[in-house]
Parts: sequence; structure tokens; C-alpha cells
Amino acid sequence: MTDKNYKLNKQIQNEGEQKDDDFVADEKRPLIPAGTYEVYCIRTEKGISHFKSLKMFLHFKIMDCGQYMDTVLFMAMNLIDTKTGKPFKKVPRGSKYYEQWIIANNNIHPSRNDRMSSSKFKNGIFEAVVKTVKPKFPDGTEKPESFHYSIVDYLKKRLM
Repeated sequence: MTDKNYKLNKQIQNEGEQKDDDFVADEKRPLIPAGTYEVYCIRTEKGISHFKSLKMFLHFKIMDCGQYMDTVLFMAMNLIDTKTGKPFKKVPRGSKYYEQWIIANNNIHPSRNDRMSSSKFKNGIFEAVVKTVKPKFPDGTEKPESFHYSIVDYLKKRLM
């Protein structure tokens, strides 16, 4: 083995050793009291949930004065047709996305074949209901409180 190969192998081993057990922790999800808050939509994104289903994620910043001001929470909405398991071609009237989009659109229903862009949420100020998610173990028992986190459950009305 040449000196160059020896150094390269040693470098790869050292990098591998460092990466095997040196992980960086993700941020803990915020936990605030359940209730109604004034929120501002800072970001929208499509993504895949941990259950491998397509979702729309809306990210909101709490605007209420106090200790929870500027806390960022998310709302997730399915973008999958439950009958076919495929992404929506048309947004069903009974879906959470349809309902929340109407609220973001100042309670105006879309006309037939209208585009229902997530941009209706961006920069909007809403009255939102926040709830606590309490994940469960595979056997159905609740995980400890350290695993609980808050989400925006739904929007009640658009304020601005």
C-alpha cells in the first residue's frame, strides 16, 4: 500500500468513526398551552410525512404578546385522495385544505376549476386554534410529556 493510499484509508476511517456516534440533535418542537392565538403565516411547503403521505405544511409565527410571541408552529394537511391513495387532481370539498383555503380567501369559495394556490395563506394573519399532540408508542400507550408538542389545528378566521 502506498503512502498516499494509507493516508486516504486512515482519513476515511477517522471520518467514519466520528460520524458513527456524533449526531447533532434536532430542535425540540415547541409546546405551548392549547388555545386560540393570533398567528402570521411565514411559510408554506409540500412535503412527505413520516407516514409517507403527501402533505401541505403551513408554518405560523405566534403574534400574541407574551412569552409565546414568535413561537413557530406548523399545520399539516393531507394532499392525498384517501380513496385512490394518489395526490389530489381536484381538491375535494370535504378536505381540510379546501376548508382552510376558503378561510384564507376571506370566506370566498373558489369558482369551478379555480386554482387553489397555497399562496393565499402566505403573509396572512389568522385567528388559529392550537392543540397539543401526544404521540403514542406502538402498543397505544401515550409517550411521556417530553414528546408532546403543539401544532396549529385549524384556522378560525382571517384577520388580515
